[in-house]
Amino acid sequence: MPLYEYVCRACKNEFEALVRAQDPAPACPKCKSADLEKLITAAAMSSDQMTRDNVKKERTRKLPQHRAEQHEEYQHALKEHLHDD
Repeated sequence: MPLYEYVCRACKNEFEALVRAQDPAPACPKCKSADLEKLITAAAMSSDQMTRDNVKKERTRKLPQHRAEQHEEYQHALKEHLHDD
């Protein structure tokens, strides 16, 4: 369920609201105004740097497994080569 951050234009109150498609538009819990501005949060934004950082973390996480798989393939190829001679 999407959780959005809003600021009320009438009273400047900042708040979060759970907004589902079937729900009516939210209103400010403090003054009940419907004149709201949806804020852009870090969770809603994606940047090239954030994407690069996430890819780097995932590669680092998978590196030991990848190296083990490469070593296993090398050992298998080496055994086949030595067996053929």
